[in-house]
Amino acid sequence: MSTAPSAPLPKTRLRRPYLLDQLLRHKGGAFGLAIMALFILLALFGRMVAPYDPNANDYLNLLSAPSAQHWFGTDELGRDTLSRVIDGSRIAVAVAFLSVSIAMAIGVLIGVISGYFGGMVDSVLNRSQDVLFAFPTLLLAIILVAVLGPGLFNASLAIAIVYSPRFARIARASALSIKTSEYLDAARLAGVNTPTILVRHILPNVMPPVIVLAALSMSTAQLAYASLSFLGLGVSPPQADWGSMLSKGRDFITIAPWLVIWPTVALVMLMLAFNVLGDAIRDVLDPSHSSSKSTDTLT
Repeated sequence: MSTAPSAPLPKTRLRRPYLLDQLLRHKGGAFGLAIMALFILLALFGRMVAPYDPNANDYLNLLSAPSAQHWFGTDELGRDTLSRVIDGSRIAVAVAFLSVSIAMAIGVLIGVISGYFGGMVDSVLNRSQDVLFAFPTLLLAIILVAVLGPGLFNASLAIAIVYSPRFARIARASALSIKTSEYLDAARLAGVNTPTILVRHILPNVMPPVIVLAALSMSTAQLAYASLSFLGLGVSPPQADWGSMLSKGRDFITIAPWLVIWPTVALVMLMLAFNVLGDAIRDVLDPSHSSSKSTDTLT
């Protein structure tokens, strides 16, 4: 007895995650992702693509102008500026992601607990964040680095502490709007314990605005670290980073302006990528924001 051949199974196609797919369709998102991906690749493989050792001295080419041999010129010690700008991207990308990740973890934890429990817990945690808000951002970061000591991790931790209140505020506001919802009441009646409610029900609903804030904060976090490094509170020499390059280059700005121009261009491009990407993420996660923005433009 013959049997009919079975129909072939439909081919499945792997789909990109929703957020990434929407960002690639968004003009600003695609631009921001492309620039950020470029800097991440430079951070990972910069030593392989840099034309020279970023710390190698060439005393025959001190303060050499941009040329075919040194595209971005050299500094006062004969070090290739292009190689140092590429090498500095490792510090820039590491600080942006590390400081914002720590700030987001601290701020979201405080904000979710504060918003969900309310009462005395909310008052104490909220007042502690108000204390941090009372200090100017850069001044508090300088004080913390002075206490902790200069260095990449200490500077990142100082920036994270300074930036954590903004994440706490937005997480608290989201938690306050969610904790009285019907599905949370149903979870409580079903006997779901508090940690499970916080992790499985509140945290996923808090994350969209937090992700947008994280993308936008990476820009200002990188600027804060460049300011600390400019003041000598970043990584130790001879490690290249853009803030210290600007600090040393200002002494030669009249005779060797390329020492200031190229680190500035790199810093501005990375900050622009984070800002544009943050705006794109906000448009994707909150379509009503982009529609209202276009309506305001038309009116």
